[in-house]
Amino acid sequence: MYGTIHSATWVLAIITWFIFGMGGITVGYHRLFSHKTFKVVAPVKFLLLLCGAGAFEGSVLEWCTDHRKHHRYVDTEKDPYNINGGFWYAHIGWIFTIDPSKRDFSNIKDLTDDWMCRFQHKYFVPLAILTSYIIPIAITCIWGTFLEGLMMAGLRIVVLQQFTFCINSICHMFGKKTYSSTQTARDNWFTALLTFGEGYHNFHHQFPLDYRNGLRFYQFDPSKWTIFTLRCLGLASELRRVSIAKRLRYKIQFDFNQIKAMKSNVSELVQPLYDKVTSQIMHIESLETAIKQLNKQSRIAIGHKLAQYQVSLSDKKQQLKSAHLELKYFAKSWNQALSNAMQLKPKSLATDGAP
Repeated sequence: MYGTIHSATWVLAIITWFIFGMGGITVGYHRLFSHKTFKVVAPVKFLLLLCGAGAFEGSVLEWCTDHRKHHRYVDTEKDPYNINGGFWYAHIGWIFTIDPSKRDFSNIKDLTDDWMCRFQHKYFVPLAILTSYIIPIAITCIWGTFLEGLMMAGLRIVVLQQFTFCINSICHMFGKKTYSSTQTARDNWFTALLTFGEGYHNFHHQFPLDYRNGLRFYQFDPSKWTIFTLRCLGLASELRRVSIAKRLRYKIQFDFNQIKAMKSNVSELVQPLYDKVTSQIMHIESLETAIKQLNKQSRIAIGHKLAQYQVSLSDKKQQLKSAHLELKYFAKSWNQALSNAMQLKPKSLATDGAP
């Protein structure tokens, strides 16, 4: 036990977090119902809908209509969780601006025509309470108390919701863009750890009909492997994935645009410094030539002329000394700028490491 919470209760909370988070949200609401990236047999579909209710993030119709609008109108005023409204707006604030009675389900006709989805939407509240509270609390009472079961169920709901919201906020503000720079979605490996593989968001926004989010073998995406396992068991079919040719076409175009931008940035940063260095070198060379001429003339000059040459020679030598110091500074700046420019290299093409 940890205080008044049994260790078994913590284990149950983690298990239900996986079931409702991965089964209900990432595999169910997101990749199956929102994007239709694969198909499942009827019993599995019904179980995924129950798990989605247990996540307490709204009914399948509410969740999916908002998500499809997000993809269609990303980063615009019609985007339900528009990141341009600010981090906290995209994370959770948008929820308080939506009038449920005015939700438009016209973009999910395929779901409103499905009796299972209509059933889950109609009875969402009792199904959510049953799956997320009553059943877990009843199990907890086998070894613990009603109160600890209630507390852990509530904690699990809050944690799952906040992790899901991270996709709308963190993954549109922090991370890398790998396939598209035209929208704010970014790949964020840390968020993938919290959301069962949903963190590779730039890839997902570019290829939303792919059942995968993480392509490489080291990219954490248990939802992908869950779907693949369902197919191996004969419970899922028609797994959709973007062709390698199409994916590489976007990747190459993205890299090419990055190289052009890099070239432009390098020109803006390095060209002025290059002009300064070359100008300073020419200035030094002209001073050295002038000093040679003055030395030559001073050797044959006498009287007043000699004094003038000596003053001019001293002045030119002082200018040369200052010019060499400036050149040394410019050379150091040039080496640093060159080093920074050489580090601006686009990432290499990724190859599949996924089923």
